[in-house]
Amino acid sequence: MRSRILFVLFALLFAMPLLAMAKELKFGVLPRLTEKEMREGFTPLADYLSKELGVKVTLVIPKDFDTWRKEAEARQYDIVYTNPYLYVLLKKAVPETEVIAIASEPEIGDDIKGTIIVKKDSPIKSIADLKGKTIAATDPGSAGAYLVQMVMLKKAGLKKEDVKVIFEKKRDPVAEAVLSGKADAGFVRDDDVEKLKAGPEKFRKLAVSDPIPNWPIAIAKKMDSAMAKKIKDAILKLKKGDLKTISILGPARIEGFVPVTDKEYDIMREAAKAVGAW
Repeated sequence: MRSRILFVLFALLFAMPLLAMAKELKFGVLPRLTEKEMREGFTPLADYLSKELGVKVTLVIPKDFDTWRKEAEARQYDIVYTNPYLYVLLKKAVPETEVIAIASEPEIGDDIKGTIIVKKDSPIKSIADLKGKTIAATDPGSAGAYLVQMVMLKKAGLKKEDVKVIFEKKRDPVAEAVLSGKADAGFVRDDDVEKLKAGPEKFRKLAVSDPIPNWPIAIAKKMDSAMAKKIKDAILKLKKGDLKTISILGPARIEGFVPVTDKEYDIMREAAKAVGAW
């Protein structure tokens, strides 16, 4: 009997590495664009991580920001790529969340800005003119297409209740709402204006925000320290200018990842407090 017990124990010990190898890591990416665009953009990164880690990394693109936040806070993701605002909310809800790096994008580098757009011929000339108007934004969880603009309104002397905000989920429906007259103005990321399907020439930038840190990639829950180190090493190997990095991150319009600390996102926490979102 004793020999049989020992045999079972040895068998379990031998199987443990195999079980570890079979583990799946879920990579939850915030759906800023359509699912098709996000999946095409981030599949190469998920495949790269799978090879580097020796573990299958499954890309998860939830239907909207709210779903992403609920699933992330429920610790359903192992790795996340998200906007600055939802990162600080996740860190608050799941303290073991560990930021690894910040995305650097070809047009904007390590920072993002938010813009308020109006139709080219709109009579609206200043932020103050938005009082009593309807504004289209992407999502209440958007850092560059809602939150920073609300800070801009506050600095201009407008209260949240001075405007009506409607949420259109994605940047192009925001632009369409402005063009159709459904909204008087729109909140989008500054670098997204040139990418609007309706045509950037149909809009005028009313104002542009101060820069905030770009999107971070982070470990989203407590995990084995050895695996955590492998994830960090794999991400930080993706440096700007490297040909391999371009092939992996190019489809996502990212040129590389830069080391970052949680403290660098304090500006986002302060912005959230300023508009009562913290």
